[in-house]
Amino acid sequence: MAHTIPPRILDRIEDSGKCVRDPVLEYIDMAPEIEALVDTVDFQRLRQISQLGHVSLVYPGARHSRFEHSLGVYHLAKRFLQRLLRSDPPLTLDLEDVKVCTAAALLHDIGHYPFSHVLEELTSFFAHHEARGRRLILDPEGEIHRVLRKKVGIDPERVANVVDPCGPEREIPERDRLLARILSGTLDPDKVDYLLRDSLYCGVPFGLAVNKGRLINSITYDPTRQKLAITDKGICAIESLIFTNYLMYRNVYWHHTARAATAMFKRVVWEVVSHPECRLTPSDFERIDEHQLMDILGQQIEKLGNPDLARFFTELTRRRLYKVARSFQAQEKTTSSFMHVFYDLYRHSDKRHRMEVELARGCGRRLRRNLPDNAVLIDIPAFHKTLQVDLDVRHGARSGRGSEEWVDFGDPRVSRLKEYLVDNFESHAKVFRVFTLDDPAVIEDVGRSVKRQLMAG
Repeated sequence: MAHTIPPRILDRIEDSGKCVRDPVLEYIDMAPEIEALVDTVDFQRLRQISQLGHVSLVYPGARHSRFEHSLGVYHLAKRFLQRLLRSDPPLTLDLEDVKVCTAAALLHDIGHYPFSHVLEELTSFFAHHEARGRRLILDPEGEIHRVLRKKVGIDPERVANVVDPCGPEREIPERDRLLARILSGTLDPDKVDYLLRDSLYCGVPFGLAVNKGRLINSITYDPTRQKLAITDKGICAIESLIFTNYLMYRNVYWHHTARAATAMFKRVVWEVVSHPECRLTPSDFERIDEHQLMDILGQQIEKLGNPDLARFFTELTRRRLYKVARSFQAQEKTTSSFMHVFYDLYRHSDKRHRMEVELARGCGRRLRRNLPDNAVLIDIPAFHKTLQVDLDVRHGARSGRGSEEWVDFGDPRVSRLKEYLVDNFESHAKVFRVFTLDDPAVIEDVGRSVKRQLMAG
Protein backbone atom coordinates (compact mmCIF):
# COMPACT_ATOMS: atom_id res chain seq x y z
CA MET A 1 0.00 0.00 0.00
CA ALA A 2 1.33 3.43 -0.89
CA HIS A 3 2.52 5.51 2.01
CA THR A 4 2.90 9.27 1.85
CA ILE A 5 5.55 10.74 4.09
CA PRO A 6 4.83 14.31 5.23
CA PRO A 7 7.30 16.64 3.44
CA ARG A 8 8.36 18.29 6.69
CA ILE A 9 9.61 14.94 8.01
CA LEU A 10 11.59 14.25 4.85
CA ASP A 11 12.98 17.78 4.96
CA ARG A 12 14.26 17.04 8.44
CA ILE A 13 16.18 14.01 7.15
CA GLU A 14 17.24 15.13 3.70
CA ASP A 15 20.53 16.94 3.23
CA SER A 16 20.46 20.49 4.54
CA GLY A 17 22.59 23.00 6.42
CA LYS A 18 26.33 22.72 6.93
CA CYS A 19 28.26 19.98 5.13
CA VAL A 20 31.25 18.22 6.72
CA ARG A 21 33.72 16.16 4.66
CA ASP A 22 34.31 12.74 6.17
CA PRO A 23 36.86 10.09 5.07
CA VAL A 24 34.41 7.23 5.69
CA LEU A 25 30.99 8.60 4.72
CA GLU A 26 32.13 11.35 2.32
CA TYR A 27 29.66 14.12 3.22
CA ILE A 28 27.74 14.66 6.45
CA ASP A 29 25.01 17.31 6.35
CA MET A 30 23.80 18.97 9.53
CA ALA A 31 20.70 21.05 10.11
CA PRO A 32 21.35 24.35 11.98
CA GLU A 33 19.95 23.05 15.28
CA ILE A 34 22.17 19.96 15.07
CA GLU A 35 25.12 22.24 14.41
CA ALA A 36 24.22 24.03 17.66
CA LEU A 37 24.48 20.71 19.53
CA VAL A 38 27.85 19.99 17.90
CA ASP A 39 29.12 23.39 19.05
CA THR A 40 28.39 22.73 22.74
CA VAL A 41 31.39 22.42 25.04
CA ASP A 42 30.58 18.83 26.04
CA PHE A 43 30.31 17.67 22.43
CA GLN A 44 33.50 19.47 21.39
CA ARG A 45 35.28 17.63 24.22
CA LEU A 46 34.78 14.42 22.23
CA ARG A 47 37.49 15.64 19.84
CA GLN A 48 39.98 14.75 22.58
CA ILE A 49 38.46 11.36 23.47
CA SER A 50 40.00 8.63 21.33
CA GLN A 51 37.74 6.06 19.74
CA LEU A 52 40.07 3.12 20.39
CA GLY A 53 42.19 4.13 23.36
CA HIS A 54 45.37 2.06 23.65
CA VAL A 55 44.80 0.30 20.31
CA SER A 56 46.87 3.13 18.80
CA LEU A 57 49.93 1.58 20.47
CA VAL A 58 49.48 -1.35 18.07
CA TYR A 59 47.92 0.43 15.09
CA PRO A 60 49.44 3.95 15.06
CA GLY A 61 46.83 5.26 12.62
CA ALA A 62 44.03 4.66 15.12
CA ARG A 63 44.00 8.24 16.39
CA HIS A 64 40.42 9.05 15.42
CA SER A 65 38.03 10.40 18.02
CA ARG A 66 34.55 9.96 19.44
CA PHE A 67 33.72 13.31 17.82
CA GLU A 68 33.92 12.15 14.21
CA HIS A 69 32.37 8.78 15.09
CA SER A 70 29.36 10.57 16.62
CA LEU A 71 28.92 12.65 13.46
CA GLY A 72 29.03 9.42 11.45
CA VAL A 73 26.37 7.75 13.61
CA TYR A 74 24.14 10.80 13.21
CA HIS A 75 24.53 10.65 9.42
CA LEU A 76 23.81 6.92 9.24
CA ALA A 77 20.81 7.25 11.57
CA LYS A 78 19.28 9.66 9.05
CA ARG A 79 19.87 7.16 6.24
CA PHE A 80 18.31 4.37 8.34
CA LEU A 81 15.25 6.51 9.07
CA GLN A 82 14.81 7.30 5.38
CA ARG A 83 14.64 3.60 4.59
CA LEU A 84 12.31 2.78 7.49
CA LEU A 85 9.88 5.55 6.56
CA ARG A 86 9.74 4.24 3.00
CA SER A 87 9.65 0.53 3.85
CA ASP A 88 6.58 -1.59 3.12
CA PRO A 89 4.99 -1.67 5.64
CA PRO A 90 6.45 1.65 6.76
CA LEU A 91 7.54 2.64 10.22
CA THR A 92 5.24 5.49 11.20
CA LEU A 93 7.12 8.32 12.85
CA ASP A 94 6.23 11.93 13.46
CA LEU A 95 8.57 14.90 13.25
CA GLU A 96 9.34 14.84 16.96
CA ASP A 97 10.33 11.15 16.78
CA VAL A 98 12.77 11.90 13.96
CA LYS A 99 14.29 14.80 15.88
CA VAL A 100 14.66 12.69 19.03
CA CYS A 101 16.24 9.78 17.16
CA THR A 102 18.78 11.90 15.25
CA ALA A 103 19.71 13.93 18.35
CA ALA A 104 20.19 10.71 20.34
CA ALA A 105 22.36 9.28 17.55
CA LEU A 106 24.58 12.36 17.71
CA LEU A 107 24.76 12.31 21.53
CA HIS A 108 25.01 8.55 22.10
CA ASP A 109 28.66 8.80 23.26
CA ILE A 110 28.45 12.15 25.04
CA GLY A 111 29.02 10.51 28.43
CA HIS A 112 32.34 8.83 27.64
CA TYR A 113 35.25 9.20 30.00
CA PRO A 114 38.80 9.62 28.66
CA PHE A 115 39.98 6.40 26.99
CA SER A 116 36.34 5.53 26.31
CA HIS A 117 35.28 2.13 27.66
CA VAL A 118 38.46 1.42 29.66
CA LEU A 119 37.53 3.31 32.82
CA GLU A 120 34.02 1.82 32.76
CA GLU A 121 35.58 -1.57 33.50
CA LEU A 122 36.43 -0.19 36.96
CA THR A 123 32.75 -0.42 37.82
CA SER A 124 33.19 0.13 41.55
CA PHE A 125 34.29 3.73 40.85
CA PHE A 126 33.05 4.78 37.40
CA ALA A 127 29.55 4.81 35.90
CA HIS A 128 28.71 3.50 32.44
CA HIS A 129 28.83 6.15 29.73
CA GLU A 130 25.12 5.75 28.96
CA ALA A 131 24.22 6.71 32.53
CA ARG A 132 26.62 9.66 32.39
CA GLY A 133 25.12 10.68 29.07
CA ARG A 134 21.65 10.67 30.61
CA ARG A 135 22.84 12.95 33.42
CA LEU A 136 24.46 15.40 30.99
CA ILE A 137 21.38 15.54 28.77
CA LEU A 138 18.99 16.03 31.71
CA ASP A 139 21.10 18.64 33.53
CA PRO A 140 18.79 21.71 33.42
CA GLU A 141 21.80 24.01 33.77
CA GLY A 142 23.69 22.29 30.97
CA GLU A 143 24.25 23.63 27.47
CA ILE A 144 23.03 20.44 25.77
CA HIS A 145 19.74 20.49 27.69
CA ARG A 146 19.18 24.12 26.70
CA VAL A 147 19.91 23.53 23.00
CA LEU A 148 17.61 20.49 22.87
CA ARG A 149 14.73 22.45 24.37
CA LYS A 150 15.15 25.83 22.71
CA LYS A 151 16.75 25.10 19.33
CA VAL A 152 15.90 21.50 18.49
CA GLY A 153 12.49 21.87 20.12
CA ILE A 154 12.26 18.48 21.83
CA ASP A 155 12.05 17.10 25.36
CA PRO A 156 15.59 16.21 26.60
CA GLU A 157 14.12 13.33 28.60
CA ARG A 158 13.09 11.55 25.40
CA VAL A 159 16.64 11.87 24.06
CA ALA A 160 18.03 10.55 27.37
CA ASN A 161 15.63 7.58 27.17
CA VAL A 162 16.97 6.63 23.73
CA VAL A 163 20.61 7.09 24.75
CA ASP A 164 20.15 5.12 27.99
CA PRO A 165 17.08 2.86 27.63
CA CYS A 166 18.16 0.59 30.49
CA GLY A 167 19.00 3.38 32.91
CA PRO A 168 16.06 4.71 34.90
CA GLU A 169 14.09 2.61 37.33
CA ARG A 170 10.77 3.86 36.02
CA GLU A 171 9.24 2.59 32.79
CA ILE A 172 10.37 4.19 29.53
CA PRO A 173 7.62 4.91 26.96
CA GLU A 174 7.45 2.26 24.24
CA ARG A 175 7.90 4.94 21.59
CA ASP A 176 11.33 5.78 22.99
CA ARG A 177 12.24 2.11 23.30
CA LEU A 178 11.42 1.68 19.61
CA LEU A 179 13.82 4.49 18.71
CA ALA A 180 16.46 2.97 21.00
CA ARG A 181 16.16 -0.34 19.13
CA ILE A 182 16.92 1.47 15.86
CA LEU A 183 20.17 2.76 17.36
CA SER A 184 21.27 -0.47 19.04
CA GLY A 185 21.17 -3.99 17.63
CA THR A 186 22.78 -6.42 15.22
CA LEU A 187 22.39 -3.79 12.51
CA ASP A 188 22.59 -0.24 13.81
CA PRO A 189 24.19 3.08 12.80
CA ASP A 190 26.70 2.90 15.65
CA LYS A 191 28.07 -0.50 14.64
CA VAL A 192 28.20 0.29 10.92
CA ASP A 193 30.17 3.47 11.56
CA TYR A 194 32.68 2.18 14.09
CA LEU A 195 33.47 -0.99 12.14
CA LEU A 196 34.10 0.91 8.91
CA ARG A 197 35.87 3.81 10.63
CA ASP A 198 38.05 1.70 12.93
CA SER A 199 39.02 -0.59 10.07
CA LEU A 200 40.05 2.37 7.91
CA TYR A 201 42.14 4.11 10.57
CA CYS A 202 43.79 0.90 11.77
CA GLY A 203 44.79 0.10 8.19
CA VAL A 204 43.16 -3.34 8.21
CA PRO A 205 41.08 -4.43 5.20
CA PHE A 206 38.11 -5.96 7.00
CA GLY A 207 35.70 -3.03 6.59
CA LEU A 208 36.25 -2.94 2.83
CA ALA A 209 34.13 -6.09 2.51
CA VAL A 210 31.00 -4.34 3.83
CA ASN A 211 28.73 -3.11 1.05
CA LYS A 212 27.36 -0.07 2.86
CA GLY A 213 24.96 0.94 0.11
CA ARG A 214 23.40 -2.51 -0.21
CA LEU A 215 23.21 -2.78 3.55
CA ILE A 216 21.24 0.44 3.99
CA ASN A 217 19.02 -0.16 0.96
CA SER A 218 17.95 -3.53 2.36
CA ILE A 219 16.70 -2.07 5.66
CA THR A 220 13.01 -2.57 6.34
CA TYR A 221 10.65 -2.72 9.31
CA ASP A 222 9.28 -5.83 11.00
CA PRO A 223 5.84 -4.78 12.31
CA THR A 224 5.36 -7.97 14.32
CA ARG A 225 8.49 -7.64 16.45
CA GLN A 226 8.52 -3.85 16.04
CA LYS A 227 12.16 -3.65 15.15
CA LEU A 228 14.51 -3.02 12.29
CA ALA A 229 14.95 -5.92 9.82
CA ILE A 230 16.33 -6.51 6.33
CA THR A 231 15.09 -7.86 3.03
CA ASP A 232 16.70 -10.97 1.59
CA LYS A 233 18.72 -8.74 -0.75
CA GLY A 234 20.81 -7.63 2.22
CA ILE A 235 21.84 -11.06 3.50
CA CYS A 236 25.36 -10.99 2.04
CA ALA A 237 25.91 -7.42 3.25
CA ILE A 238 24.86 -8.40 6.79
CA GLU A 239 27.12 -11.46 6.68
CA SER A 240 30.07 -9.25 5.79
CA LEU A 241 29.21 -6.83 8.63
CA ILE A 242 28.98 -9.63 11.20
CA PHE A 243 32.20 -11.21 9.98
CA THR A 244 33.94 -7.82 10.09
CA ASN A 245 32.78 -7.41 13.69
CA TYR A 246 34.29 -10.79 14.57
CA LEU A 247 37.58 -10.01 12.81
CA MET A 248 37.91 -6.60 14.44
CA TYR A 249 37.52 -8.07 17.93
CA ARG A 250 39.95 -10.87 17.24
CA ASN A 251 42.61 -8.75 15.52
CA VAL A 252 42.14 -5.20 16.79
CA TYR A 253 39.95 -4.53 19.82
CA TRP A 254 41.25 -7.48 21.85
CA HIS A 255 44.78 -7.60 20.41
CA HIS A 256 47.09 -8.87 23.16
CA THR A 257 49.35 -5.79 23.12
CA ALA A 258 46.40 -3.40 23.31
CA ARG A 259 44.98 -5.45 26.18
CA ALA A 260 48.35 -5.34 27.98
CA ALA A 261 48.38 -1.54 27.80
CA THR A 262 44.74 -1.41 28.88
CA ALA A 263 45.41 -3.67 31.87
CA MET A 264 48.38 -1.54 32.93
CA PHE A 265 46.39 1.67 32.58
CA LYS A 266 43.47 0.30 34.63
CA ARG A 267 45.90 -0.80 37.34
CA VAL A 268 47.42 2.70 37.50
CA VAL A 269 43.98 4.31 37.83
CA TRP A 270 42.86 1.78 40.43
CA GLU A 271 45.99 2.23 42.58
CA VAL A 272 45.55 6.00 42.46
CA VAL A 273 41.81 6.28 43.16
CA SER A 274 41.79 3.54 45.83
CA HIS A 275 44.66 5.07 47.80
CA PRO A 276 43.39 6.45 51.14
CA GLU A 277 45.19 9.76 50.56
CA CYS A 278 43.65 10.30 47.11
CA ARG A 279 40.85 12.86 47.05
CA LEU A 280 39.76 12.33 43.44
CA THR A 281 36.09 11.57 42.80
CA PRO A 282 34.38 10.28 39.62
CA SER A 283 33.29 13.83 38.82
CA ASP A 284 36.96 14.84 38.47
CA PHE A 285 37.17 12.55 35.42
CA GLU A 286 33.96 13.56 33.71
CA ARG A 287 34.84 16.68 31.74
CA ILE A 288 38.55 16.21 31.13
CA ASP A 289 40.28 14.83 28.06
CA GLU A 290 42.92 12.12 27.79
CA HIS A 291 45.96 14.39 27.98
CA GLN A 292 44.56 16.03 31.10
CA LEU A 293 43.88 12.64 32.66
CA MET A 294 47.46 11.47 32.14
CA ASP A 295 48.72 14.72 33.70
CA ILE A 296 46.41 14.26 36.70
CA LEU A 297 47.56 10.66 37.20
CA GLY A 298 51.21 11.72 37.03
CA GLN A 299 50.64 14.46 39.60
CA GLN A 300 48.75 12.13 41.94
CA ILE A 301 51.44 9.45 41.71
CA GLU A 302 54.09 12.02 42.58
CA LYS A 303 52.05 13.12 45.63
CA LEU A 304 51.56 9.54 46.82
CA GLY A 305 55.31 8.90 46.79
CA ASN A 306 55.05 5.29 45.61
CA PRO A 307 58.23 4.49 43.61
CA ASP A 308 56.89 1.15 42.30
CA LEU A 309 53.76 2.84 40.96
CA ALA A 310 55.84 5.69 39.49
CA ARG A 311 58.05 3.20 37.61
CA PHE A 312 54.99 1.27 36.47
CA PHE A 313 53.36 4.46 35.12
CA THR A 314 56.58 5.39 33.30
CA GLU A 315 56.73 1.95 31.68
CA LEU A 316 53.20 2.45 30.35
CA THR A 317 53.83 5.94 28.98
CA ARG A 318 57.00 4.74 27.23
CA ARG A 319 55.27 1.66 25.78
CA ARG A 320 57.39 -0.82 27.72
CA LEU A 321 54.46 -3.13 28.15
CA TYR A 322 53.94 -6.34 30.07
CA LYS A 323 54.07 -9.66 28.22
CA VAL A 324 51.68 -12.62 28.15
CA ALA A 325 52.59 -15.25 30.72
CA ARG A 326 49.53 -17.43 30.13
CA SER A 327 46.36 -17.18 28.07
CA PHE A 328 43.07 -19.05 28.35
CA GLN A 329 40.45 -19.30 25.62
CA ALA A 330 36.96 -18.99 27.03
CA GLN A 331 35.68 -22.35 25.77
CA GLU A 332 38.93 -24.27 26.04
CA LYS A 333 38.38 -27.56 27.91
CA THR A 334 41.03 -26.72 30.49
CA THR A 335 39.41 -23.30 31.00
CA SER A 336 35.76 -24.32 31.29
CA SER A 337 36.32 -26.04 34.64
CA PHE A 338 37.11 -22.73 36.33
CA MET A 339 35.16 -20.27 34.20
CA HIS A 340 33.26 -19.35 37.35
CA VAL A 341 36.57 -18.14 38.80
CA PHE A 342 37.16 -15.80 35.85
CA TYR A 343 33.59 -14.55 36.09
CA ASP A 344 34.01 -13.87 39.80
CA LEU A 345 37.29 -12.03 39.20
CA TYR A 346 35.65 -9.99 36.43
CA ARG A 347 32.76 -8.92 38.67
CA HIS A 348 34.88 -8.24 41.76
CA SER A 349 37.95 -6.16 40.98
CA ASP A 350 39.08 -6.29 44.61
CA LYS A 351 39.37 -10.10 44.41
CA ARG A 352 41.23 -9.83 41.11
CA HIS A 353 43.73 -7.39 42.59
CA ARG A 354 44.30 -9.62 45.62
CA MET A 355 45.01 -12.58 43.37
CA GLU A 356 47.38 -10.50 41.25
CA VAL A 357 49.30 -9.54 44.39
CA GLU A 358 49.43 -13.18 45.54
CA LEU A 359 50.77 -14.27 42.15
CA ALA A 360 53.42 -11.53 42.16
CA ARG A 361 54.57 -12.26 45.70
CA GLY A 362 54.59 -16.01 45.11
CA CYS A 363 56.74 -15.55 42.02
CA GLY A 364 59.08 -13.27 43.99
CA ARG A 365 59.52 -15.88 46.71
CA ARG A 366 60.26 -18.68 44.27
CA LEU A 367 62.75 -16.61 42.30
CA ARG A 368 64.12 -14.96 45.47
CA ARG A 369 63.52 -11.55 44.02
CA ASN A 370 61.74 -8.47 45.30
CA LEU A 371 58.96 -8.01 42.74
CA PRO A 372 56.42 -5.16 42.95
CA ASP A 373 52.84 -6.05 43.81
CA ASN A 374 51.74 -4.91 40.34
CA ALA A 375 54.11 -7.34 38.59
CA VAL A 376 51.18 -9.57 37.53
CA LEU A 377 47.93 -8.45 35.89
CA ILE A 378 44.88 -10.59 35.09
CA ASP A 379 43.03 -9.31 32.01
CA ILE A 380 39.44 -10.40 31.40
CA PRO A 381 37.73 -8.71 28.42
CA ALA A 382 34.07 -7.79 28.80
CA PHE A 383 32.55 -11.05 30.03
CA HIS A 384 29.08 -10.12 28.79
CA LYS A 385 30.28 -9.31 25.27
CA THR A 386 28.93 -11.71 22.67
CA LEU A 387 28.60 -11.63 18.91
CA GLN A 388 25.04 -10.33 18.84
CA VAL A 389 23.03 -11.71 15.91
CA ASP A 390 19.33 -11.00 16.43
CA LEU A 391 17.81 -9.96 13.14
CA ASP A 392 14.81 -10.91 11.01
CA VAL A 393 14.93 -11.28 7.24
CA ARG A 394 11.91 -10.71 5.01
CA HIS A 395 11.73 -13.43 2.37
CA GLY A 396 9.57 -12.94 -0.69
CA ALA A 397 8.45 -10.10 -2.96
CA ARG A 398 6.02 -7.32 -2.05
CA SER A 399 4.49 -7.25 -5.54
CA GLY A 400 1.99 -10.04 -4.89
CA ARG A 401 3.74 -12.49 -7.21
CA GLY A 402 4.80 -14.76 -4.40
CA SER A 403 4.47 -15.48 -0.72
CA GLU A 404 6.60 -13.83 1.92
CA GLU A 405 7.66 -14.69 5.43
CA TRP A 406 9.81 -13.33 8.23
CA VAL A 407 12.73 -15.62 9.02
CA ASP A 408 15.39 -15.36 11.71
CA PHE A 409 18.84 -14.60 10.30
CA GLY A 410 20.16 -17.72 12.02
CA ASP A 411 17.75 -19.97 10.12
CA PRO A 412 19.81 -22.34 7.89
CA ARG A 413 17.68 -21.23 4.93
CA VAL A 414 19.13 -17.74 5.36
CA SER A 415 22.71 -18.14 6.60
CA ARG A 416 24.87 -20.49 8.64
CA LEU A 417 27.29 -17.71 9.58
CA LYS A 418 25.64 -17.09 12.95
CA GLU A 419 25.90 -20.78 13.85
CA TYR A 420 29.64 -20.73 13.13
CA LEU A 421 30.75 -17.30 14.32
CA VAL A 422 28.95 -17.07 17.67
CA ASP A 423 30.78 -20.15 18.96
CA ASN A 424 34.03 -19.11 17.31
CA PHE A 425 33.83 -15.69 18.94
CA GLU A 426 33.60 -17.31 22.37
CA SER A 427 36.26 -19.93 21.71
CA HIS A 428 38.87 -17.92 19.79
CA ALA A 429 38.30 -14.16 20.06
CA LYS A 430 37.49 -13.99 23.78
CA VAL A 431 40.79 -14.71 25.50
CA PHE A 432 41.64 -14.25 29.18
CA ARG A 433 45.30 -13.35 29.69
CA VAL A 434 47.78 -13.04 32.52
CA PHE A 435 50.42 -10.39 31.91
CA THR A 436 53.68 -9.89 33.74
CA LEU A 437 57.08 -8.20 33.56
CA ASP A 438 59.13 -8.50 30.38
CA ASP A 439 61.50 -10.92 32.09
CA PRO A 440 61.90 -14.53 30.83
CA ALA A 441 62.25 -16.05 34.31
CA VAL A 442 59.20 -14.22 35.64
CA ILE A 443 57.13 -15.04 32.55
CA GLU A 444 57.97 -18.74 32.88
CA ASP A 445 57.25 -18.90 36.61
CA VAL A 446 53.96 -17.01 36.43
CA GLY A 447 52.88 -19.07 33.42
CA ARG A 448 53.44 -22.29 35.38
CA SER A 449 51.83 -21.18 38.63
CA VAL A 450 48.82 -19.17 37.51
CA LYS A 451 46.50 -22.07 36.69
CA ARG A 452 47.13 -23.70 40.05
CA GLN A 453 46.48 -20.39 41.81
CA LEU A 454 43.24 -19.83 39.89
CA MET A 455 41.99 -23.30 40.75
CA ALA A 456 42.77 -22.65 44.41
CA GLY A 457 40.59 -19.56 44.17
